[in-house]
Amino acid sequence: MKRDAPDPRACPTCGDPLRFEILDDERFLVAWSCVNCGLIRTTEPA
Repeated sequence: MKRDAPDPRACPTCGDPLRFEILDDERFLVAWSCVNCGLIRTTEPA
């Protein structure tokens, strides 16, 4: 049984591709945004 995980680069709200911007390269802080619906997320390693 194979399960496909959703693409992490796709917007979970509308499915459009997310664009990213590096906010802090020393902390690996990245902002992901959707141009279509305006969703913004930030990711940072623990």
